[in-house]
Amino acid sequence: MPATTTLVTLTYGDRLHYLQALIERSLSCAEIAQVIVVSNASRSDLGQLLLRWPNQVTVIDLPANTGSANGYAVGIAAALEAGAEYIWLMDDDNAPTPGAVEQLHQRLAECARKLGRAQVAVLGFRPTHQADIAAGVPRRHAFPHRSSCFGFHIAQLPYKLWRRTPWGKPHAEALHHSLVKLPFATYGGLLGHRAMYENIGLPRADMVLYADDTEYTRRITASGGHIFLVTDALLEDLEHSWNIKARTNNIYETFLMGDSDMRAYYTARNQAWFDKFVWARWGWLYHLNRAVFMTLLRLVALRRGTHQRLALLQQAIADGESGRLGLNKSFPL
Repeated sequence: MPATTTLVTLTYGDRLHYLQALIERSLSCAEIAQVIVVSNASRSDLGQLLLRWPNQVTVIDLPANTGSANGYAVGIAAALEAGAEYIWLMDDDNAPTPGAVEQLHQRLAECARKLGRAQVAVLGFRPTHQADIAAGVPRRHAFPHRSSCFGFHIAQLPYKLWRRTPWGKPHAEALHHSLVKLPFATYGGLLGHRAMYENIGLPRADMVLYADDTEYTRRITASGGHIFLVTDALLEDLEHSWNIKARTNNIYETFLMGDSDMRAYYTARNQAWFDKFVWARWGWLYHLNRAVFMTLLRLVALRRGTHQRLALLQQAIADGESGRLGLNKSFPL
């Protein structure tokens, strides 16, 4: 008998076309029994979902856009209260490819037998979001080392230079492991037993959005659990995010040249908070990496003439490092 799984997703604005594709594909999977849609003040007519899938879809309306952190917290809490055995988190613009959900459940069951249901989660593979893994970058270089700052770590600099040479260029064919161990993950594609979600609690609403999923899923590994990326469980991005690597040459340009001050602010603030208060293992090394990162950020800003965005980022980083979270009135959602 297939596992009984509740899909939890979050929507906002007018994104019904994405949401319908996600739900239609998901409910065609034998493992998915119920769908909970949290509406962050969506402008779409979500009643259409209830008419089409009257016994399988639940819509929870929030009066205002409260961000992804609170939205997923509401959805996860509702799934647990409704008795969901497994909970699968997905963004409203993701969708599973054929066999992906089955593969996720199979891998989760295998890992849970060894590690325990409360100590393991699996993640579907989104090549645009796991770009280094998709490109064949070795795992030890695909994720930021502890005490890094915005992903920058001086110990990883030699490899980052080497990979830009003809000899060090990674090869996608090196991606042959179906399970890749992760230090943290995204909401989109995360599958776990209810015991795992009960173990880590709910996302922090004061992180609002961006990097809130990093903090939330880090709780799994910080408590001795494991997250595995299942490269055989392919998910499709129906819309590409603003900060994927393919859009810009480097992280500095992503922050300095993106088209949204709001996105840049919350991303920088929350990442700065996470790096200082969660990810830093050695203070002196974190501050060294921070100094180099900020120097490079200022140099790119000077070259690109993005002084106003630089000032915004510096304020965001100061807020994060001071623990000033929550909704910033200067950057409404």
